[in-house]
Amino acid sequence: MKQGAPRSVYQHSSFYSLIGLPGLLILIVLFIIPLAILLFNAFVDDAGTVTFQRITSIVTNPYIIRILAFTLFQAFLSTFVSVLVALPGAYLTSNFEFKGKRLIKSLCMVPFVLPSILVVLGFVIFYGNSGMVNRMLIQLFDLNEPPLHILYSFKAIIMAHAFYNIPIAMGLISSYWERLPVSANQAASTLGARGFTTFRTITLPRLTPAIISASTLVFLFCYSSFAIILVLGGGPQFTTMEVEIYREARIMLDTNAAAALSVVSIVIALCFVAVYSYMQNIMSNQEEFTSPLSTRKRMMGLRKPTFAAVFLIIVYSMLLAIFVLGPMIAIVVRSFQAPLTRTSQMEFSLKWYRQLFGFSQSFLFTSAITAILYSTAIAFVTALVSLITSTITSAILCSLKQRGRLLTELLAMMPMAVSSVIIGLGYHIISSRLYGSTSWKMIALVMAHVVIASPLVLRTILPTYRSILPTYMQASMTLGATVSKTFRKIEIPLLRSAMVTGASFAFAISMGELNATLVLSDSHVITIPIVMYRLIGSYNYNAACALGSVLILFYIIIFFIAESIKRKKYA
Repeated sequence: MKQGAPRSVYQHSSFYSLIGLPGLLILIVLFIIPLAILLFNAFVDDAGTVTFQRITSIVTNPYIIRILAFTLFQAFLSTFVSVLVALPGAYLTSNFEFKGKRLIKSLCMVPFVLPSILVVLGFVIFYGNSGMVNRMLIQLFDLNEPPLHILYSFKAIIMAHAFYNIPIAMGLISSYWERLPVSANQAASTLGARGFTTFRTITLPRLTPAIISASTLVFLFCYSSFAIILVLGGGPQFTTMEVEIYREARIMLDTNAAAALSVVSIVIALCFVAVYSYMQNIMSNQEEFTSPLSTRKRMMGLRKPTFAAVFLIIVYSMLLAIFVLGPMIAIVVRSFQAPLTRTSQMEFSLKWYRQLFGFSQSFLFTSAITAILYSTAIAFVTALVSLITSTITSAILCSLKQRGRLLTELLAMMPMAVSSVIIGLGYHIISSRLYGSTSWKMIALVMAHVVIASPLVLRTILPTYRSILPTYMQASMTLGATVSKTFRKIEIPLLRSAMVTGASFAFAISMGELNATLVLSDSHVITIPIVMYRLIGSYNYNAACALGSVLILFYIIIFFIAESIKRKKYA
């Protein structure tokens, strides 16, 4: 039976339809309603008349056309660079067995959960004019001025996007590549094909769905990038659609113009979400990947790397480790440094941590502890709600036929087509026109975080759900168990590992979410990323590094707990 095919046990039970109702209700309340209010502001004028004037003025405005062209260009270029650099790593990890392979794969997950504000801070501390790289080069070559001028430029944007997406693209392509059966390659070798010819004629065509899928996902991340553009771009010449939406809504206070811009952005992004969902269905429906025996044969057939491959593995791993871990290490190191005087060299100090936690009267940002408490509470609720909705949505998707499944999955993945800035804008419009209390701001912030995190949690749980053999449920019900009991006692335990991973991702995403939070927050509702953004804006990089290190520690703890829970399952 094909993976992802509808199971008869689902089709003859109303249980899966009933448990899907809460998820549908949450989707409507948390996503559809704010989006509808946003669209109302885009298509309805002050007199209450439906009009396309705002949209027309947007798409014919030369300034907006230039912004849109730059947004698409930087996203395409960032995607091209990320996938091009990721392919060699995917080839090495999927075709060779070597020590440190698991470490490299774990390294690929680091950028996926890092918030944009940490990436921005890490790039400033690592690649800045007085950053770690320039200081090392100045000392090494006895230079008088920094040799690298990366920040606040177009190349800084591309590098930051590559930092995020090279490991992600490598992981996605590698996981698909290592499941490709070797029989076709062996047949090609028997017929005389060698090396690149086999790759070009056999491997690459079968790998194309994974490359397109990874490229589409990377493009969506780069297209909706906000904090990286806002801070590292360094000027209006690098403005993107998301930055312009934020500027119109919060600086120019023109929510109608921001809503019209959001509509244009959504339509473009939705096209790429459709491509991504379509490619994911093609990949999941490949019959040759459904056999566990085929996958085991593929993994057992991995060869020892040649001398050239060993050299490439070492070089690639070192560069990847420096590129991924360098900015994060720089943040932690800088957080423990402070000059004794304004002109003295940096020395080891706990000054910034004493200020951060209020042990020093000179610390101006006493809201840091409050921000930590706010962020933790919001992240916990976000993870819980996202986990529940994504699990029951996965059950619904596995119960539907092909056409219904594709349409429903596209609906569930729609929040990916709506950037977090636009989601925040929808809640900002509701908050500014209906309510004004701090408690409502908190509720709106949690709702926005759930909408942002849920699609990624769904993409974590759904593949595992589709891989569950229907014979398990059939055997359970043959022994007298009801459908609901089978769901609780069989399916949920089998999904435990994916659910823990998904909840961890949701918690991490919420802890570091800046885009929607920046649109929604005020002086009373603050989170860790908001405080870090303000510290960076005031050039207090040392205090920002201390708070960033606390955020990194949170990530380490939550993923350590998640791994411990998953290991306990197999103990």
